[in-house]
Amino acid sequence: MNGFLFNPLLVKEMRERFRSRKTVCILAIYLLVMGGIPLGFLLTDPLRAEALGENRSLFLISATIHFAMVCFVAPALTAGAISGERERQTLPILLTTQLSPATIVWSKLITSLAFSMLLLVACMPLYSIVMLYGSVSPEQMAQLLLFLAVHMFFLGSLGVFCSTWSKRTSVSTITSYGIAFFFVVGTGLLFFFLGEWLQQSYPDRYPDQNVWNLPELQVLASINPVIVLFGILGESLDHSEQLAFSPWLFFSCFYVALGLFLMVWSAYLLKPIRRKWWSWKKGDVRVQ
Repeated sequence: MNGFLFNPLLVKEMRERFRSRKTVCILAIYLLVMGGIPLGFLLTDPLRAEALGENRSLFLISATIHFAMVCFVAPALTAGAISGERERQTLPILLTTQLSPATIVWSKLITSLAFSMLLLVACMPLYSIVMLYGSVSPEQMAQLLLFLAVHMFFLGSLGVFCSTWSKRTSVSTITSYGIAFFFVVGTGLLFFFLGEWLQQSYPDRYPDQNVWNLPELQVLASINPVIVLFGILGESLDHSEQLAFSPWLFFSCFYVALGLFLMVWSAYLLKPIRRKWWSWKKGDVRVQ
């Protein structure tokens, strides 16, 4: 029961996740969307498809669609992990077993990440079309895979945390999508709006393009998935090409650390009996 890789909860979740018809339908729809749009460009106009391959636009289209699908699917896989158990009234029974809260939340996350990685690996043959029509280096493909895997881990951790924090799956799903939207879109908007505001409000202090070299703005750009994705693909948005460090490496370290923090917090919230930080010295225990 205490074994982490072979605990009953992990085995049960794996069997339910991979042996249902819902899994086959999700995988089929995912591959249909991922392969249908690039193939549509190839079938509608072969000459246009050749031009797309020459300027690497087909690679940009495939990677962008893949990123959008990850942002759409990953939070939904974990948003009901704990709240679903609570709604089915099976969470108290689960907490009475010898499984620790950390093992429970990690088992839920590993199950969802295993299915997410299946979706990621299943899409790899589709990139062979990109390799035929465009010059894509193996380093770019490796960075893209690492970027998507890290983003999946963060979104999965976010979904587990929201599911642990909220008592209803609907609220958990909305919250996880809202926070994910902030990180995907909000950080990019803050980067551009703050930079433009500083340039217009303090023209003497920040002449020319020096404002974009501020550490605060560079950190905002490096944690924005869209800016990092375009950097991996060899493209750049306005002012985002002036980063002083490798954005995808900082992105990976930041979101892995944030995901681990969310998982530790989720395990703490799931404990039926936990100590308040201000009562540790007194030895008081608060039951919640």
